[in-house]
Amino acid sequence: MKIRRIQYNIDYVHILTFREEYKNAVIPYFGFDNLRYGIDNENTTNESIRLIFNTEAIAISFRKDGITIVFDGESKDLKNQNGVIKLFWDLYERVKKLQGYRKTTKHSLICVGVFIMKEDGVKNILKNPKYFSTNPFGPLNEFCCVYEFEKDEKYYKFDFGNYSEKDIKKHDLQPFKAEFNKDLIEGFGLMCRTEIQEKSSTASFSKFKSLLTETEKLISSYRL
Repeated sequence: MKIRRIQYNIDYVHILTFREEYKNAVIPYFGFDNLRYGIDNENTTNESIRLIFNTEAIAISFRKDGITIVFDGESKDLKNQNGVIKLFWDLYERVKKLQGYRKTTKHSLICVGVFIMKEDGVKNILKNPKYFSTNPFGPLNEFCCVYEFEKDEKYYKFDFGNYSEKDIKKHDLQPFKAEFNKDLIEGFGLMCRTEIQEKSSTASFSKFKSLLTETEKLISSYRL
């Protein structure tokens, strides 16, 4: 099972002065030739900005209540503190310097993994899902199992089921149209989605890396 999409979020107490302050925080990024950006809810209290770096295959969403990075690539590339993820952490440091910033409240990691296999193999699973002791419905078009639990003061949610091409749009698996996820087109297989949330007054690269390593172990234990 290979991780195909990584999303990391840091939530903080609403910055009431966000609309007046955030532009100074993002100015340094406009020196990147490959930057695209979009402003949502402009001239409202919910104004936010999306920074899209196609070459690095990352997008950063910057809002009054949080900051999010989406990455389309190998998970190991995010374990280098001076790699592409540095763009995200530099912005988070600027967030903490805004006059309206008060405190961070939690961080969370969402990863989607996909294992491509032959269509006949998926059809056999849908005919007889091993996780149902009784299946009164006959052959299925889709199936999904969900586990939710709390452990060590963290919230976990683990979903798994079958994969088909329509999941590309549903889970935004090709945001940059990169080669990395090209095999998902017209593909069949199995997939999982993991989410880990942790309340925290601070966020750091080491904490992020710990969540990512934990997610990788969880996904590697997936068996059907």
